[in-house]
Amino acid sequence: MSVEVVAGGDERGTAGGRGLIVAGLVVASAVSLAWIVTAARNVGYGFDITDEGYYLLSYRWWSSNPLALTGIQYIYGPIFQVLDWDIARLRVFRLVTIVLGHLFFGWSFMRWLRVRRPEAPKTWLWEAAGIMTILAAGGMCYSWLPSSPAYNDVILLGSLTGVSCVLWAATAIEKDRKPPIWALTLAGVVISVMVLAKWSSIVVLTFIVITAIVVLSKQGSQAVARGIFWALVGATGIAVAVQVFVVALTVAIPGILAVNRFIAGSSYTPATLVQMYWNTGVKLVGETFKQHFLLFIAAAVGVLARKPVLRAAAWLLTAAGLAWSVYQAVDKGELHGGAVNNSKFQITLLAAVLVAIITAAVAVASKQWTPGKENRRSWVILGLLTVLPFVQAFGTNTPIYLIGFNAFAVWAALMIAVLTSLDKAPLLARTTTALATVGALVAVASISYGGLVLHPYRSAPHSDLTTATNLKSLGDLKLTKGTAARYQALDELLKPYTTPSGRPIIALDKMAGIVLMLRGRPFGEAWVAPLERERTAAGITEVCSTKEPWPGNRQPLLFFNRPVGRLEIDALRTCGLDFTVDYKLIAPPATTMNLQIYVPTAELAKHTP
Repeated sequence: MSVEVVAGGDERGTAGGRGLIVAGLVVASAVSLAWIVTAARNVGYGFDITDEGYYLLSYRWWSSNPLALTGIQYIYGPIFQVLDWDIARLRVFRLVTIVLGHLFFGWSFMRWLRVRRPEAPKTWLWEAAGIMTILAAGGMCYSWLPSSPAYNDVILLGSLTGVSCVLWAATAIEKDRKPPIWALTLAGVVISVMVLAKWSSIVVLTFIVITAIVVLSKQGSQAVARGIFWALVGATGIAVAVQVFVVALTVAIPGILAVNRFIAGSSYTPATLVQMYWNTGVKLVGETFKQHFLLFIAAAVGVLARKPVLRAAAWLLTAAGLAWSVYQAVDKGELHGGAVNNSKFQITLLAAVLVAIITAAVAVASKQWTPGKENRRSWVILGLLTVLPFVQAFGTNTPIYLIGFNAFAVWAALMIAVLTSLDKAPLLARTTTALATVGALVAVASISYGGLVLHPYRSAPHSDLTTATNLKSLGDLKLTKGTAARYQALDELLKPYTTPSGRPIIALDKMAGIVLMLRGRPFGEAWVAPLERERTAAGITEVCSTKEPWPGNRQPLLFFNRPVGRLEIDALRTCGLDFTVDYKLIAPPATTMNLQIYVPTAELAKHTP
């Protein structure tokens, strides 16, 4: 067997090194296959009437209801329409984009890393193992959110694509070539799409743009100017395409601005969000250190324990740290996905990332990070990967890590970069980092399974979803037997009022999926939340100010899962509707899923025997 001598004096068999790469490839491929197959098998199961219902309802009426917080409906709406408004097909589309996005990022990253790690094994299996590791980590996109696509997907995939463009430019520059025009143009396309999907994406785009400028500056100001020019071409091209083929910006932008005006006085300020992110983030980090401190100490000691007398003790400490961390993860339920386990499974994954970061920090401080592996540009890129999961999630009104861990693949790439930089460090340091990485992938497989099968987002477990309705709007989606029966009974009761489709319906609160199910359309914003009643009323008033708030005599139906409020009554008055006179309860709430359903008085009299 041939032997290669590496920095640090270790001798490793070439065949043995290839065997470890193959083992890593097998594990990563198995995890990738596990979550992809599970996600594919679940596209026809479950339906959330709240968040998912909101997204789908806004996509269903993307071309006729400009009142929206963001422009996400102009991205997924046309796609939903091409897919014949089929929810399962849209979920498949999401799965395909997630897989392709992670594969592209993995390919771009490993291609760049090959330039920075020239001593890496000369086999395509090295790149393949890295790419599959990154794809495996992508399973976190199915850790707890709805199965249908949303703006979080656009921001994540846009961030991965934007970083990939930077990596292609960096690779070209390392080879003394000009960055490819297509990568620079694609970066501009990504910028336009992300800003359309979510205004707060400007935060992550700022980090990506700064990194790109640092990378391009290696070839001088002309290279920077060239990059900006082609990015502007891409950004402008998308703006023109949207204007010509999707929606006039003079329609889309005023609608988005109107909704942002509705919430200007009640939404979170950036300072408030940052404070909330900090408080919840510190709590998460603190709990992670509390549970996995022994492993972190072992990671640091493993880098420093080079003398034989310390090496045995360091191996024992690492074994104890790994055993304790596994016990903590199992005992505290940190390997289960789903919203019910939020703030638990993130601890296990963060522990794995911190092992790599601590190892890297100690290796750099003790000069065991192989010289020449990084330059200023690569350090900036690695810094971007470190913060990207959090900055791409900025703007959420939940703890930032809940959305941030969807981008766990970025941290997987960071862990690969660390693992391939420890040639001078002891074998123990490399082993600990490798085991932490593999352990994280195994955790992703378990978490994604939990989020898809055991605890689907605001849905019953997969095993209870056995019955499809005859509602065309839901297609062949499987629901619980009881839920399917209730939905069908409600549809039969309201058919005289909801046929033909497109009847305006105001559903208060968080029942957009009910509107979609009954083939209705939103009256005002598709999003209606109990804590944002002023925003909902403002949306109703906005529609009432138009020349024709509803087609013909089809005044909106009213659905309430709470007491009727003065805000909504006053908002309806701006449409010339007197709630107490113009509306009647169609049936006792006990017979209508505990909903108070009001229909226009004249119509009720017409359809009542």
